[in-house]
Amino acid sequence: MKVLRGEGVLIKPCAGKDQRKLVELSNFDLIAHPMFNKVAYVFEAPTPTSEVLKEGLAKVLAEFREWAGRYTKETTNGCLGINLNDEGVLVIEGEADGTIADAMPFHPSEFLLELIPPTPTMVVELLLLQFTQFACGGLVIGLASHHYVADGQAATFFINSRGKVVRGESILPPVNDRSLLKARDPPQPCFDHCEYNTMTHEQFPIMSSLITKKFHFDAIFLEKLKSKVNGSDKLKKPYTTFEILVAHMWKCITKARGLDEDVKTKVSIPVDGRKRLNPPLPQGYLGNVVYESGAQTIASEIINGSLEFVAEITHKAVTKVDDNFLRSTIDFFELRKETLGPTSLNHGTDVIPLSWMKFPISNFHFGMGEPLYVGPSLMPIEGLIIFFDSYNHFGGVEVVVCLPKVHMDVLEHTGLNI
Repeated sequence: MKVLRGEGVLIKPCAGKDQRKLVELSNFDLIAHPMFNKVAYVFEAPTPTSEVLKEGLAKVLAEFREWAGRYTKETTNGCLGINLNDEGVLVIEGEADGTIADAMPFHPSEFLLELIPPTPTMVVELLLLQFTQFACGGLVIGLASHHYVADGQAATFFINSRGKVVRGESILPPVNDRSLLKARDPPQPCFDHCEYNTMTHEQFPIMSSLITKKFHFDAIFLEKLKSKVNGSDKLKKPYTTFEILVAHMWKCITKARGLDEDVKTKVSIPVDGRKRLNPPLPQGYLGNVVYESGAQTIASEIINGSLEFVAEITHKAVTKVDDNFLRSTIDFFELRKETLGPTSLNHGTDVIPLSWMKFPISNFHFGMGEPLYVGPSLMPIEGLIIFFDSYNHFGGVEVVVCLPKVHMDVLEHTGLNI
């Protein structure tokens, strides 16, 4: 199937009440990975016209002006900020010469990348959209949003708000006050934030030799995993589905890689801090609030240890991130303001699990039906795992994994059994 892209146009915000000129990024924004998050939303006919979609975008950008701005270092602290100059969001229109049915099933692939705006190194826009019309009247909206502006939760809030505007519904204005995450004066870090002892200012290493596959775990398989870990002890607080899935995939991938027993392997879990702060951040906070919490051990303990043992390691990495820990994190970053960057990973031994489960991603629609599919584009980052709720099977989970071909072959043929 061929996809033809047209020339892009800049969509600028409608006039609104927001008179801000500059946004100074928070410490959590500055440790985000310098990359575009790319997602595809697939809709069956009928769908709105591109003009309706662009009008809705202009209206919602009046409330979410960050996306129409440009990065600048002309800030009070010399760190990166967003110039709210309303220069606009880039929108590309495209056409596919086949039907949505022809393209099914959608999964991370080179074809999916054709449905999402390209993001060359010199791109200055912070948000890019592509509307691709299919011969059947179906539509794929490809989105590329820069990570410094917002994490997955905040970007999803924006996208869902955009759908509401097209449907003619009122929206909850975003909370734009990034000073809610400012450091204490003086900074008082009181925990070990070893995950960020080594930071990098480089993007994830993108490797063309990697293979990305999507696996499906049905509800029966998930229940088997849970029963194996949680058992019948009613007094014990059960591990979450995410923690159990991470433990299972960490074991499977470590086996598939054939790591020597004494090689160190780490899981790096992005933990959303919104509800872990006290008081919690208000709904609609626009920005990053993610701490990449790590747990490390040697390969033999992951391979030979029980699933419950690995789930416990994962659980501790998630639950240590509470209000005190997050306040300490902000202060820790403040003392390293001039060198802030994302945590450094060893992609040949580590795993990076992302959870899209329970994300309200299907809430983005135009009143003509929910999306047929929502999922990530091709992201060739070794060790990346993305979990998201299955669209076709009630109670199931889709698992996207990226590994070198030799390790993916082992994982596919022998490595996913309980």
